[in-house]
Amino acid sequence: MATNSVPSAAINSQMDGRDCPWAKTPHRAADGTKIVEIDYLNDARYKPFLASQSHALIFHHPGWLNALAAESRTKCVVLACENAAGDLLGILPLMYTRGLPFNIGAQQTGRRLTSLPRTPDAGLVSSDDDANAMLLRFALAKASAEWVRLQIKSTLNLRTEKVEGIVHTNWRPTYRVEIPERRERLQFGDAHNRHNLRWGVKKAEKGGVRVRPAESEAELCAWYPRYLATMRRNVVPPRSLRFFLAMWRELAPQGLMQLQLAEQVDDNQRRLVAGSIFLKFGERMWYVFTGVADRDLPLHPNDLILWNAIHEACGTGIRWIDLGEVPEEHPELVRFKTKWGAQPIEQYRYYAVGAPQESAAAAKVTAQTVGLLRRCWRHLPLGVTARLGDLIYSRL
Repeated sequence: MATNSVPSAAINSQMDGRDCPWAKTPHRAADGTKIVEIDYLNDARYKPFLASQSHALIFHHPGWLNALAAESRTKCVVLACENAAGDLLGILPLMYTRGLPFNIGAQQTGRRLTSLPRTPDAGLVSSDDDANAMLLRFALAKASAEWVRLQIKSTLNLRTEKVEGIVHTNWRPTYRVEIPERRERLQFGDAHNRHNLRWGVKKAEKGGVRVRPAESEAELCAWYPRYLATMRRNVVPPRSLRFFLAMWRELAPQGLMQLQLAEQVDDNQRRLVAGSIFLKFGERMWYVFTGVADRDLPLHPNDLILWNAIHEACGTGIRWIDLGEVPEEHPELVRFKTKWGAQPIEQYRYYAVGAPQESAAAAKVTAQTVGLLRRCWRHLPLGVTARLGDLIYSRL
């Protein structure tokens, strides 16, 4: 947990209604509704509440929260709004980040209380505007008292008129593909894109590429160097193997995570060429991490993996697959996502009034800086990029 955090005794006094000097905002309504901190692992209400909420995501699931905690070795705090009967009305997961000793453009790199770090979207979960307002007020007061910046990420345009002291800004969009019930109704972009996709899939198949789900941690570890190679090529710090192993242990046994492997099969010999991780929860699926070695890009294994995943999702209750956001310096990723017919979905960031704010425009850096970074990063050994990525993400 970040330094200067509130002692547990102070938090407990806030929870049970005694005066707490750092929280100037009431945490209890006249009807008995109040804000509490819950143990998301052992509170029997948590998972059923998520299952009942259409806005709940895999990123609110205890398995994801545990994977983040294992990655950064930082505890996750879950605030909840409960009524007088003890029923949950809303939740807000938060984690502390230590921050970096320098700024990256106008991005927030200092100490933060965020929902959630290294996660695209994990804000409030509630269908009750009053519960949302209480949770936001409490989070604002908590962050202010602890001298950390508050950041909440969401694809929801929250109603914040009842919350004094919070503002929002637009963030870069995420790209989402609608999944029909029947496969014959799939439409991948325009005719040109459909032709290119079928060409790529056929090329992969003719090259002997076959797709299957990973079955063990050993196969996950074998995939990881391909992921490192992809992150180095895209000049993005990679996530640690520790994080992926935690995801596997927490989510895969529940059917919420799957690593799809692409192998080249020749004379009964199998060679791993690529792999992509998918997450599932409710009616949504996320295409979150992928890896392919440079030499195997001409085989188009990523096209075959995603093609199979989308087709297999039809008729299973999955209504959307989220392909993720794209930094402005990677227009080729926008082309990859939109050729599948993905549509941009707005995302937002919420902050305390007066705090430095992020935006897609503010996050841009100069072409000269990007060029220098790309040249340096792409010549680093994969092991070095893994260590640097772990160091960076331990603070962000």
